[in-house]
Amino acid sequence: GPQSAGAVPGPACYGQGGDKPTVTDAALTLGYLDPEFFLGGAMALDIAAARRAVDSDVAQPMGLSLEDAAAAIISIATENMVQAIVDITVNQGIDPREAMLIGGGGAAGLNSIAIARRLGSPRAIIPEVGAALSAAGAMMSDLSSQYRRTLFMTSEAFDRDAVNRLLDQLEESCQSFIAGPGAGAIDTSVEFFAEARYPEQVWEIEVPIASRRFNDEADVSALVEAFHAAHQDIFAINDPGSGIEVVGWTAAVKCRLRESESGSLIAADAATVIDGSRQAYFSGTGFVDTTVRRFETMAVGEKLAGPAIVESAFTTVVVDPGATAERRASGSLSIDPGAGDPGAA
Repeated sequence: GPQSAGAVPGPACYGQGGDKPTVTDAALTLGYLDPEFFLGGAMALDIAAARRAVDSDVAQPMGLSLEDAAAAIISIATENMVQAIVDITVNQGIDPREAMLIGGGGAAGLNSIAIARRLGSPRAIIPEVGAALSAAGAMMSDLSSQYRRTLFMTSEAFDRDAVNRLLDQLEESCQSFIAGPGAGAIDTSVEFFAEARYPEQVWEIEVPIASRRFNDEADVSALVEAFHAAHQDIFAINDPGSGIEVVGWTAAVKCRLRESESGSLIAADAATVIDGSRQAYFSGTGFVDTTVRRFETMAVGEKLAGPAIVESAFTTVVVDPGATAERRASGSLSIDPGAGDPGAA
């Protein structure tokens, strides 16, 4: 996009009039996608058209081989995603090196491992429902709601009775939600948070309240200490000698509706494909014989070392050289990126 928003006309390999190279065309050129098993075989891809688009628009103008041009397309897409993730994590005080990367969307498996490796993340997770991650999340997530009240309070002049009355009101709202929309839930929980800041700051951060009531000064001190710790985690700085201001109070209620937290996607008419191998291109090695496994045929606990490709009717996961994928009981692929090949896609 935006020229091809909504896949109209889409990648050259779709055969819908598109003639500009896309990430899909590059992945097909490199052997990552099976042209006969796209969407479980429901749609055949034109590999010749993909190669023509990559060659005419990238390889020839830049003096690259067809394969190096295709690998460069994926590398640029990877780097763009890496920078976007860095922007939204580091700015919130989150170190990507201390987080796992979860790949969502049907194309996530093409470069999630490379993204995780560039970020320094110890692991990449491709959920079995990853191709429809947002929709699956909506179906499997808890039913939840939040209620907020405004009541300005300082740690130096903390009116425990007023705050406790407000928390009681929030608790009543949560219980009404449980009795109404959450009726029939198999489990429920209610958590409280304070929206707090240092004096004269113009933003607040959300701090969990350990106790549902403030019975004495020790409970107030616990909230202040929790704020200092949260501020340090987010901004890498705090002022333990300062008091705090609380401008808002929040109650979050959750109603668990499902026994199982896992799910799966089922293709009604997926083509039958036997596990095997095919030639795939990696920048550090060129074309190599690459193991191909069906996502659903991998046993729980089974490990697959790269180079390998794990595919289903919904997604294709490229396990490049140096990475190792393991099927978890949840159905997800848990992938150790390893050192990998710096030049690999």
